[in-house]
Amino acid sequence: MEEACKIFDEAKKKQSRLSPVTCHTLIRGFCKLEQYNAAVNLLREMKDYGVHSNHDEYNKLIKSLCLKALDWETEEKLREEMKENDLILNGRTTALINAVKELQEEGTTQEVTAAA
Repeated sequence: MEEACKIFDEAKKKQSRLSPVTCHTLIRGFCKLEQYNAAVNLLREMKDYGVHSNHDEYNKLIKSLCLKALDWETEEKLREEMKENDLILNGRTTALINAVKELQEEGTTQEVTAAA
């Protein structure tokens, strides 16, 4: 991944417009490595380089944030960005968000009950 980032940084210096496929691939890579801040930063940088993000990037990142990081604040911000960009969260991701939140709430309820 480090090598891919170096190549990407060189490409950013040389070109004013980058490939959507390159950005999408890097976002997926960052998510697999659980480097969510890097993925979010790249998603936000894409516009600066003339690359329009689509629902795929947002869905992948939101899924990763829900399953691995449980970072609801960032997830909410990304959903707001999607609305601003007229992008729609797919049904699977929406169902995943609801299920993870429900499980998290059940776990919290069970912890409180066990502590009492």
